[in-house]
Amino acid sequence: MATPTTSFKLKGPMFEKPTQISLGFAEAVNRGLLDLATFEGSNRVKEQLYPGHGRVIGNLRSHVSASKVRDYLVQVDAGEARYGANLIYSNWVEGIGSRNKTSVFKGYGMFQNAYNHINNNPKLYEQYIGDALIEAFD
Repeated sequence: MATPTTSFKLKGPMFEKPTQISLGFAEAVNRGLLDLATFEGSNRVKEQLYPGHGRVIGNLRSHVSASKVRDYLVQVDAGEARYGANLIYSNWVEGIGSRNKTSVFKGYGMFQNAYNHINNNPKLYEQYIGDALIEAFD
């Protein structure tokens, strides 16, 4: 069964091989990515969960978070990183559950909307990761 998860991964020669750059580089990029995923990812998902629109008691909203998976990779999910598994009904609310195909309710696509927001705004990478790098090497 698919789970509502959004991941970001940076690719390129600078990220594939150890470099002569200070060891603080990876930590700075990871911090920038985590800030990006938290402020622009999980907070955007939470903003879309309000009474009458995916929020009944706030349990799903409280489970949405961003976390570092490994170097240069963070994810926004509905509890997998903190609790070991996403909430069972998060697929349904997102619209990727098997029952959404046959139901009138097609889901809200909150994680997809957050992913699209970040993916369509490349300046966000510069803002969060660039600021973290400047701060680390200043």
